[in-house]
Amino acid sequence: MNKKKSRNLKKLWNNILLRNVLFATMLIIFLLIFSSVFLNTFTRHGKSFPVPDFTGKMFDSVLVIAEKHNLRIEIIDSLFRVDMPRGSVLLQNPEPKTHVKKNRKIFLTMNSFSPRKESLPNVKDISLRQAKTELNAKGFRIGKLEYSHQHRFTNDVCGQMYKGREIEPGVLLPIGEYIDLRLGLDSLNYTTFTVPEVKGLTMHSVEDVIVENSLNYIFTFDRKGVKTITDSLNCVAYEQDPPAGSIAYYGDNVRVKLQLPGKSKK
Repeated sequence: MNKKKSRNLKKLWNNILLRNVLFATMLIIFLLIFSSVFLNTFTRHGKSFPVPDFTGKMFDSVLVIAEKHNLRIEIIDSLFRVDMPRGSVLLQNPEPKTHVKKNRKIFLTMNSFSPRKESLPNVKDISLRQAKTELNAKGFRIGKLEYSHQHRFTNDVCGQMYKGREIEPGVLLPIGEYIDLRLGLDSLNYTTFTVPEVKGLTMHSVEDVIVENSLNYIFTFDRKGVKTITDSLNCVAYEQDPPAGSIAYYGDNVRVKLQLPGKSKK
């Protein structure tokens, strides 16, 4: 019986067509196994990792972190934001925590060392509200409001100043700078205001609300927690004097205390 099986197997093996089919099948299986191992080894399949968060970091630190993770860095643009450290990363692509593989290129947008400059608009002879809109559109902020009876129209701008000096329209200034305004006040105008509630608002929001109510702001910061410009811009108001609901007149001061979120005052 065994001899008969042996003769049958030998007969099958001598069949060239059958033998070629067997070789072809074995070759296909081998290639499938080899390609699977090759792809896993050379494309690092399943070995991706999250991109580090580079935002807010200086470029030297970025290079160290990128080298540690085998990433390549390319700067593609620069902008300027006053609330971020100069020379730090503003944006990155891919975003933080996106899974990538080694040797991936990360594109960065940096915060410029020098702010962009804009020409100062002419806000004379327009209302405070219009002046605020035009100055903000150019990237400027409103500083102190100074009221004078020399101009008979209340809240109309009769002068614009920069660092205590009169300044003419068209002058180039860094964006983010504060422009003080001289405003008219009708001597017969006895209008009073209710002081707005500003507790819980950020610094720029406090500025906007108080200026829109024809009042001046004076800030005091919690110096234990506020160390940088970025810190100050992230602060929120926790106390104000006079309190919300008090009666005020054009140009009165509202003193506001600010601290970083999460801090508490007894």
